[in-house]
Amino acid sequence: MGIQMDSTATDEPMTDSTRPGSRAPRLFIKEMVMRNSNLMRANSVLALFTSFSAVVGPNGSGKSNVIDAMLFVFGKRAKQMRLNKVSELIHNSTNHQNLDSAGVSVHFQEIIDLDDGAYEVVPGSDFVITRVAFRDNSSKYYINDRASNFTEVTKLLRGKGVDLDNNRFLILQGEVEQISLMKPKAQGPHDEGFLEYLEDIIGTNKYVEKIDESFKELEALNEKRSGVVQMVKLAEKERESLEGVKNEAEDFMLKELSLLKWQEKATTLASENNVTEMAELQAIVSSLEANVKIEREKIQENTKTLKELEALHVKYMKRQEELDSDLRRCKDEFKEFERQDLKHREDFKHLKQKIKKLDDKLEKDSTKIADLTKECEESTNLIPLLEEDIPKLQKLLVDEEKILEEIKENSKAETEVFRSELADVRTKLEPWEKQLIEHRGKLEVASTEKKLLIEKHEAGRAAYEDAQRQINETHKRIETKTSSLKDIQNKLEKLKLEASEARKIEQTCLEEQERQIPLEQAARQKVAELLSVMESEKNQGSVLKAILQAKESNIITGIYGRMGDLGAIDAQACVELLRSQNLGVATFMILEKQAHHVPRLKEKIVTPEGVPRLFDLIKVQDERMRLAFFAALGNTILAENIDQATRIAYGGKREFWRVVTLDGALF
Repeated sequence: MGIQMDSTATDEPMTDSTRPGSRAPRLFIKEMVMRNSNLMRANSVLALFTSFSAVVGPNGSGKSNVIDAMLFVFGKRAKQMRLNKVSELIHNSTNHQNLDSAGVSVHFQEIIDLDDGAYEVVPGSDFVITRVAFRDNSSKYYINDRASNFTEVTKLLRGKGVDLDNNRFLILQGEVEQISLMKPKAQGPHDEGFLEYLEDIIGTNKYVEKIDESFKELEALNEKRSGVVQMVKLAEKERESLEGVKNEAEDFMLKELSLLKWQEKATTLASENNVTEMAELQAIVSSLEANVKIEREKIQENTKTLKELEALHVKYMKRQEELDSDLRRCKDEFKEFERQDLKHREDFKHLKQKIKKLDDKLEKDSTKIADLTKECEESTNLIPLLEEDIPKLQKLLVDEEKILEEIKENSKAETEVFRSELADVRTKLEPWEKQLIEHRGKLEVASTEKKLLIEKHEAGRAAYEDAQRQINETHKRIETKTSSLKDIQNKLEKLKLEASEARKIEQTCLEEQERQIPLEQAARQKVAELLSVMESEKNQGSVLKAILQAKESNIITGIYGRMGDLGAIDAQACVELLRSQNLGVATFMILEKQAHHVPRLKEKIVTPEGVPRLFDLIKVQDERMRLAFFAALGNTILAENIDQATRIAYGGKREFWRVVTLDGALF
């Protein structure tokens, strides 16, 4: 197991083989101490050599536990150490049960290699990084027995040259077989061979783009040279015929050389001026970026204040709606109370009139009852007298009839006399009989009227009592409604005051919102202006200006714009323009030469973990320009973070060897 780390601050770790005899200090692991850990024995100390150390043994003897111990100290999670949780690191055996914690300490030291194979220790370069795991699955970091954290530990290791981002300083078991099966060199632009892997470790892959640019410059220079060679050949052929004007041509060339020297001096001065202007512009851009940051903070504060005011406005609007609803309900109840009050007053008025009529009728009926009672009493007193005379008169009639019969029998002559006497007696009795019948009829009528009057009197009394009860209930309801009406009026006044206060607060919020709108618009306009200025400063250069001027003046046809502006350019004509005006070098993409990318462009692919291709996220105005973007981007995919990008970039599928993250990191 070899571990090699550079102590310099660069991202290019170097091994002893790449710098023999160098006296620059390098970092190595002096020893590893494991306490109460399942990775080794309960308490173990593993000492390492300065150049090469190896751990050998049969399968299952714990060789990989050394790597796991280092991963634990370097902040890796339990899953990356073949564990489910951190607490599983704590040793547990018959002799050592219920231990609270387990720790691993890695002792680092900087040394300087000497020419004779020995080394010397850099004074004061020793430091120890310790990580302790606890039963509750938590862990703590220590630097030289001082409490620390993961951020400080990673910062210290990165400062010593340990590449924690790509883990190039540490090769795991699964990666050894993958590296051994690599091809010597990549077969295509999207493959990765052993050479590219070593370049990534050494750090020389950053020169690939520079080499490509230099190669393009070389091609341009070769084209330039070809033209010059052809001109030289033509000049050689015409040299014999132009011998007469040789001296004149030499003078012309000397003058042209002088002119070129002056142009070179002018270009140098212009370049120096451009550098100065660039520094000034960078200072201005820095100032503008600071202003933009300040304005963004102000906008965020204003936005936060605006959201709070909007929330307050919504709250008071809801309260106002509730108050308006209560106000409408109270008004409806008040109208209903007024209507009921008016109805009760009318009912009370009608009841009073009815009671007055009943009292008058009761008084009249009482007088009539008294008269009828008096007449009834007189008739009742007279009836016994008349009834006493009736038996006497009937007996007298019977006697007289007997006498009459006797007389009739004895003497019919005297019959007429008695008949006339009988007629006289009947004539005398007839008024009394009529009077008796008349008094009996009056008695029956008086009894009937008395009964009716008594019933009317009882009904009038019941109606009077019911009216009195209704009047009392009406008075009580009026008092209750009056009290409720007062409460409702008080509540209504209170709600009106609250509604008025809510309207005032709403008006204040609206005024504050109106005051904030111009500030927000001004800030956004200023940010847009600053972004526009920054964008224009970044994008405009002498080469771009010259090409765009050639486009506007129709010197060169077929220019759509920069690739970023979705265009296609006549590359040969542009090269001739840059060459003729000595403006510099530019790279052009010929769409016809990119036709071989069309099948891959239309191919539907399945990306790892469902992440999108960067090419699919680009919106173009001209569909022809999609080919140019695909030629530049290919199957580059966009990951959310560095962890996801690392998994995809160094995973099994090599089709997606280019991965970019949202924050700009490229893998």
